[in-house]
Amino acid sequence: MIGGRQAVWIVARREILARGKDKTTAISTGVTLVILAAIILLPSLFGGASKATVAVAGPGAERTAQTATRIQKVFDVKIKVRRVADDAAVRRLVGADKADGGLLADGGKVIVAGGAPDGVVPALQQASRTVRARAPDPPPLPVEKLDKNANDRKGFALVALIVLYGQLLGYGIWVANGVVEEKASRIVEILLATIRPRELLIGKVLGIGLVGLGQLLLIAAGGLVIGAASGKVHIGSAELSAVPIMLAWFVGGYALYACAFALAGSLVSRQEDVQAVSTPLIMAILASFFLSFQAVDDPGSTFSQVLSFLPPSAPLVMPVRMIVGGAGTAEVLISVAILLVAIYATVTLAGRLYGAAVLQTGSRVKLRGLLG
Repeated sequence: MIGGRQAVWIVARREILARGKDKTTAISTGVTLVILAAIILLPSLFGGASKATVAVAGPGAERTAQTATRIQKVFDVKIKVRRVADDAAVRRLVGADKADGGLLADGGKVIVAGGAPDGVVPALQQASRTVRARAPDPPPLPVEKLDKNANDRKGFALVALIVLYGQLLGYGIWVANGVVEEKASRIVEILLATIRPRELLIGKVLGIGLVGLGQLLLIAAGGLVIGAASGKVHIGSAELSAVPIMLAWFVGGYALYACAFALAGSLVSRQEDVQAVSTPLIMAILASFFLSFQAVDDPGSTFSQVLSFLPPSAPLVMPVRMIVGGAGTAEVLISVAILLVAIYATVTLAGRLYGAAVLQTGSRVKLRGLLG
């Protein structure tokens, strides 16, 4: 009987060759790149007027902002004026992304966040010139940007979230389908005559995961090229760091979910039943995906912090918080440690139950019976 790393690598190599030659992999890569191009290019073509909140402190600032609302259509922006107590409140709201821009009390300076719509500053500048029309050739207002690249980081975080969701869900289902194929064709009985169930499980998960990692790398590189070529996205060191963050959390998330999908697939003998046994896992990924949008908007919130520590949602929430810049080093280390413990527990449990379930054909195997 073949054992150890050799057995794992034989199974993994078989999966890499089979999945790598599958046309589905190339098609899904192309479709994902088309979707990324649409996300990057279409908003500027069909987005219409952007909405922006402008915080103001004092009558001078409010007068300028109200003037800006009367000329906002020219700058393709819709401005909502929000009155606050003082200049400190203006800076606080803009810094917390609760306002896209602000005017200080005397109306003498514009404060904007990196993610403010393009038309906000020109509208406020023109409004200021109108208000100060009595002065000869009034100079433009000074502009202070609190975070120049916030908008780009949020865009990268959103794209990373969508891609990670698709990869984790798609490759998890691939693992479940692959297990059922081998079980239905009785190939698994031949394989288990030469290698142990745990090695078969790890090899299958590893092989499919390496294909997924390679595809993810191609998608990330393609997305960066599209963004840079279009000129719609500023790509600096902070934005480039999103790629290794995304790859690393895909590895952790895939390791957690893939073993669970493999165990789910081993419970049934027909492809038609895969959806039913995989539904709890699909719902966990889907729920984590939608909850992760909170982390894009407010990465420092308590809700986002809690989600980034829970193993089912951490692979989607924590990379978003890291890219946007709302996660501290200690939080990342704690999240990784919890995820590693969860992966170990899942691999151990799945490896123990997989061997017993994958050889049982016919009716669906009850998980409660295996645990008993």
